[in-house]
Amino acid sequence: PSEQVTLDPQTANLNLVVDHKTVSFLGGKVTPRDTSKRFTGSPSVLGSQGFTSGRHYWEVNVGTEGSWAVGVALESVPRAACFSLLRSEKVWALHLDWDGQYTAECQVPFQVLVWEKLQKIRVCLDYDRGRVTFYNAKDMTQILQFKATFTEKVFPYFCLWSRGSLIKL
Repeated sequence: PSEQVTLDPQTANLNLVVDHKTVSFLGGKVTPRDTSKRFTGSPSVLGSQGFTSGRHYWEVNVGTEGSWAVGVALESVPRAACFSLLRSEKVWALHLDWDGQYTAECQVPFQVLVWEKLQKIRVCLDYDRGRVTFYNAKDMTQILQFKATFTEKVFPYFCLWSRGSLIKL
């Protein structure tokens, strides 16, 4: 069964408005009280539950506007890093750019060809086999698969870059 992923407001960048199942980009700092878990350099938020073994999946409605990234991040992901955060060995994500291009975000990013605009994505994590796979939830067509070696807790990861960007779990 699908994981009941919720968003962790303590990790949310101050430009994001977060409730347990929805995140949107506001562009104004609205949340008081910084925590050491909060993303300060990129408009990102993590899921509340991390994983250290097993197979897990969750579905993400990405809406029809804006620029976003969804995927997974290691618990030790740097919270103060800017956009280059996606180009690290600690994040594996599918990114929709402002120009409508999809990119696989990892240490060496590459373009992903998608035949239709994605609205709902299934993210599948196989911790033990070191795989993160993305599907178009509409027809379960595989979009992208990363291979990695996980040595720490892995969390659902979400990033929004522009007004109009909205993610619902």
